Amino acid sequence: MSLRTTNLSITLERLPEWFQSHDRAQSLLRVGAWAGAYYAVHRATYALSLIAAPKHKRTPGGVDLDGPVPRYAGCSLRKVAAARAASFVHAVGSFAWNARLMRRHWNVLRDVSERRPVVRLLGRALPLLAYDASNDLPGAREALCCSLGYFVQELAHVLGNEPDPVFVAHHVAYITATLPIVCSPRGWAMVSLATLLAEVTNPLQLSWELARAFGCTEVYDALSPPFTFGFAVCRGVLMPLAMGDLAVSIFGRADTRAPPAMRFAYGVFFVGIGASGVWLAQLVRGFRRYRRKKRLNGEAVQKPPRARDRRPSDCI
Repeated sequence: MSLRTTNLSITLERLPEWFQSHDRAQSLLRVGAWAGAYYAVHRATYALSLIAAPKHKRTPGGVDLDGPVPRYAGCSLRKVAAARAASFVHAVGSFAWNARLMRRHWNVLRDVSERRPVVRLLGRALPLLAYDASNDLPGAREALCCSLGYFVQELAHVLGNEPDPVFVAHHVAYITATLPIVCSPRGWAMVSLATLLAEVTNPLQLSWELARAFGCTEVYDALSPPFTFGFAVCRGVLMPLAMGDLAVSIFGRADTRAPPAMRFAYGVFFVGIGASGVWLAQLVRGFRRYRRKKRLNGEAVQKPPRARDRRPSDCI
């Protein structure tokens, strides 16, 4: 056996020991594993769609699943639906995981001795939570890796199929803000809270978006009011309040400084809140315009269609 082979054998034997002693390497491997899992959901949905509706054949509702759609930068509805399926799984799963995680560690997050209240507002000590809780708490780092893995695979899809600049910037910003938190000793709670507020409306948003894309007018009309209201409450009220509480925690203490990763992530989240505010204003304006148009169309007298032209639904 050559010296090179011997050295390689020794290196491979020590690899598990080295891996177990390096948290960052473990976290990056978990991120890759979760990215692969979400990609598998993506591809499985795409494969099932080919069975249900073969390529280049229109659906019974007349929807072309494989033609380019300008709204999605020329990507087909089939690919968009497969990507949104992975998004739906992540939204439901990450919300449930982070809600359970925060409930599990609620006593730690609310511990007065660790929070070191900075100010009092309306009889409450701020910050409300210990956002600098340790990432070594059970399940904390794994939840971060799960969401980060999803965004990595979703960014790959966006770059390859839906290269919308806003979409790309959103995914890059999340990865840029969260990766340092994953590799740092503290900060999971701020990402967990942001994930809860962001993902709670995502299943409704995805359903609303696909209903519009597939021409399901009745479903789209039914989902528009609750989605608009829920998005307005979460992005327009709760998130700004959470950002204020985070600011008190990160920048309001004179005796200690938050880790650099938390301060950097806060800056990225702050810009993201501004972008959410712009999108929220556009959403509310579009909702009002759409409702006004529907009301005007409903008031117009129209000749009813003949019986043979009626369809039970305009959705596929």
